[in-house]
Amino acid sequence: MQIPPVDDIEMLLTALEARRPMVAAHCRRVSGYAVQLAIQYGLPDDVIEAIHVGGLLHDLGKLMVPATILSKPGRLTRREWRTLQGHPEHGFEMAERLGFARAVTDIVLYHHERLDCSGYPDGLTGAAIPWTVRIISVMDAFDAITSPRAYRAALSVEAARAMLAREAAGRYCPWVVTGLMSMPRSVLAAVARGDLCGYRPDTCPGAAAVRSAVTAWRPTFREEPGYLTAW
Repeated sequence: MQIPPVDDIEMLLTALEARRPMVAAHCRRVSGYAVQLAIQYGLPDDVIEAIHVGGLLHDLGKLMVPATILSKPGRLTRREWRTLQGHPEHGFEMAERLGFARAVTDIVLYHHERLDCSGYPDGLTGAAIPWTVRIISVMDAFDAITSPRAYRAALSVEAARAMLAREAAGRYCPWVVTGLMSMPRSVLAAVARGDLCGYRPDTCPGAAAVRSAVTAWRPTFREEPGYLTAW
């Protein structure tokens, strides 16, 4: 798989950090979480590299979205929402022009697709969504809902994992969500700080563990609209 030189990737990230610093920080964390999960499942090195680069660039298209939309504290208008939804296609066009491999551009284009076909831009469903994209989608949502936004506060790691577990098999891939459930808080915290670390657990939690985590949160957690939008 051909991936452009590191200098090209850093050039794009520098541009993103200059114009959209919160988006750039989010991309770095998503990439870090996704790489940890890929290592956890023993995926091949070339797939891990595609996940790493795709995660770094997945929100590249937000360079084309007005900052006023990204930082708006209230609900977006229909027109603003349509503008925001264009960012995967804008990012795909930029990444493709720069010669990034299909495995990377797929992540950029499809990271907001959902298993139940409720995502965008193409409304893909099930097997049509590549595994690499499914990994980025879960980690994208996880980082989004554990980070503060202008329109809401951040959730705790436990609440975020429970929320995603409730969406497993509906919107998000259960295989990826169970991997996230098994990652120790210390690993998640290290990625959030920008530290890279290798991590391979002995086992991943089964369905019973996921159900237990969900049940523990269900009586006390009030789900707010917008938490799973994962801009």
